[in-house]
Amino acid sequence: MNSTLQVGTLVVNRTQPAWGPGKIVKISPDRVHVLWRDLPDRRAKVMVASAVERATEQQDPVLDNLPPLVENDGRLLLPRERLTFQQAVAKFLARFPQGFSDPSYIGDMHHGERRYKWAAHEFYVERLGGRLLRDLISSDLDGLVHRVEQCMSQVNLLYMTESAAIRDALKDASAAYSLFTKLADLLEADAVSEAVFTPYAEAVCALPAERGRVATWTVATILPYLAQPDRHILLKPEVTKKAAESLGFELNYRSDPNWLTYSSLLRMAAIYREKLAPLKPVDLIDVQSFFFVTGGGAYGGDVPGK
Repeated sequence: MNSTLQVGTLVVNRTQPAWGPGKIVKISPDRVHVLWRDLPDRRAKVMVASAVERATEQQDPVLDNLPPLVENDGRLLLPRERLTFQQAVAKFLARFPQGFSDPSYIGDMHHGERRYKWAAHEFYVERLGGRLLRDLISSDLDGLVHRVEQCMSQVNLLYMTESAAIRDALKDASAAYSLFTKLADLLEADAVSEAVFTPYAEAVCALPAERGRVATWTVATILPYLAQPDRHILLKPEVTKKAAESLGFELNYRSDPNWLTYSSLLRMAAIYREKLAPLKPVDLIDVQSFFFVTGGGAYGGDVPGK
């Protein structure tokens, strides 16, 4: 066995360049078990060690973020069936042939994916952008609550139970003050970090809930997403989890809003925003839509983005 080959080593197979780089996930006598990035197979391929060689580049954003593998009859495999990036792009283009510039993707205020979300972003900027959010916290908290509710109502991204729960919670002046103060800290920070996201997530989790659970990921991420779609992303739990599983990415998902999960999603979004560059995504609205399609989300009717 080549001493340069170890578990975790990235390798190439020069006779199969279409497989892309692979990651050694197990070594047995004279054999290496390799999960190939661009091979549409959830199983690690068992090969003679001489068939592979150490890759020049020992980092790959997809292979570096694999979820824990499971073992079945001595073979290691991903927890779920996956799509390669090429397959995920093909799936997106099958739905929107012109990609992010497809008219049916851009849509209008009632159908499609992009235009109505961007309009909600512009609504936020006009009524809450810049220093407005911070100023209204101290000068007109009731007016701020009204503007926030108006902003969230521009998009049909919250379930009815979530909408009712957040409206109830914001009637509590103390809870609303805490939430918006931490939101302002998050949006004004130079970078999205644990130091500013965790207090915000804790403020969301502390919201009083009378008619339903309010501390959901969609509630936690909708305002940052509408305020700053270039650096924040919406986390719709089920479809986002399915997208991460389909792409073989470790989301570190927990149901309560937390930094580990959100930072994992931001990392996934940054990786795929770069990989999608040929399709020219504008911001994380586009990346979230790509995840939505990858995760099997269905479009239609008057529930865009669900």
